[in-house]
Amino acid sequence: SNLGLKPLRPLSAQRLQKELRGFSPFGEASSSMGDDNPEEDGLTPAEKAKFTEAFNIWDRQQQGYIPWVPDFACLWRSIGQNPTETEIKRIVSENDTGTGHFELETFLKLCEDRSDSVRKEQLIEAFKTFDKDGKGTISVAQLRYVLLMLGDPLEEAEADEFVDFADKDKEGPAGEIDYELLVERLDDKDPKNVG
Repeated sequence: SNLGLKPLRPLSAQRLQKELRGFSPFGEASSSMGDDNPEEDGLTPAEKAKFTEAFNIWDRQQQGYIPWVPDFACLWRSIGQNPTETEIKRIVSENDTGTGHFELETFLKLCEDRSDSVRKEQLIEAFKTFDKDGKGTISVAQLRYVLLMLGDPLEEAEADEFVDFADKDKEGPAGEIDYELLVERLDDKDPKNVG
């Protein structure tokens, strides 16, 4: 039975499964487990190299640091961000240690935080693919179907554990899951965010 699902693009299912594996409530599937260097949890080597190169371009004097004002906003936009002035002020106020400048390590941490935010947005977008009514929910049965039948399926035990986590109110197959809340719960459970 297709559980009332319309035909889906396999790419969407694969993307959702890939993203769900990254936020997995079962620890062994989490991409950050066993990583002894917490600074590198959220960035791939290619991303780290790209962001380091962008930092070095803006570090015109090659001093190893860049002034928050005015260069941070320009650097942040150069890596594809589109922050408001309020967001820029918030980032600066939360991260300026009083020196008026920031170093590469601080910048890479901000890039990692940005990556996590982008990842959550991508996961929500993937869920929306399966939300044909635009209600902001996916049924428990639909979620199980996506996890087990499409793209790169999870093992049945993994799918059961994930569905059990997702269906926090234990409504069963007909229950509805608010996927934005689910993404927040997954993010809170992510080992990278503990500590």
